[in-house]
Amino acid sequence: MSIELNNVSYSINQKSLVKNINFKIIPGELHVLLGQNGAGKSTIFKLLCGDIKPTSGSVQMHGKDLRDWSPKDLSLIRSVLTQDYELNFPFLVSEVVELGRIQFPFEKEKNSIAVNGTLHLTDMNHFKNRDYSSLSGGEKQRTQYARVLSQIWDEPYKYLLLDEPTAGMDLANQIRLLEISAEMAKKGYGVMLILHDLNSAYQYADRITFIKEGRIFVSGSPKELIDPDLLKQIYGVNLEVIWTEQGIFFIPKNKMKETNYERSFS
Repeated sequence: MSIELNNVSYSINQKSLVKNINFKIIPGELHVLLGQNGAGKSTIFKLLCGDIKPTSGSVQMHGKDLRDWSPKDLSLIRSVLTQDYELNFPFLVSEVVELGRIQFPFEKEKNSIAVNGTLHLTDMNHFKNRDYSSLSGGEKQRTQYARVLSQIWDEPYKYLLLDEPTAGMDLANQIRLLEISAEMAKKGYGVMLILHDLNSAYQYADRITFIKEGRIFVSGSPKELIDPDLLKQIYGVNLEVIWTEQGIFFIPKNKMKETNYERSFS
């Protein structure tokens, strides 16, 4: 069981955005996609979701071409959080989360459990009767995360696809979201995230794939990819690895010399 791209390329107006991509999301694994802005991450995400069709190659879920799945059947197996989900109606927070259960109109008890459970898990329960439009950006993002969780709530071996899910969140809620996502993977869900934070990716991912210039540059477990030289090839910056009992962290190499500017901070 998996969602996978098989030798997928995608072009628009004769410009290649991604080329020869082989990528897989499997149940029980948290897979993080990393790379610079414009590398092709969001294009890969849209291909995995079926929002765009490959120019060549195939996108499959459970061995069946994604184009052969109905929208309803797709919604029963995978849940998606995009960057640009907008609501222009006066919904309450709880009503937004209930949208994740729209494909289960006759399962009222289970729907209630899913909505209340995800609101509690994302620490949005005390906002459930608030107007969604009155929330901060980070609170809206947490509400949307609760919505996509509710869609596949208590249904292991389903898939959770998240495009920059921590955007706009404070540090505590970034950690909360990543810990929930990692726990979902441990329960058997296939979880895929696009992130920009290297340290978060290396802390929580089971597998990391780096995209560069529309191609997969390298893919492996975090332990296999602890290489500042490799990261310099991808990001063009010099990084140092810091080893701690909690894991590894990357920080920029400090090339500053002793200057009046530097002394002003001492």
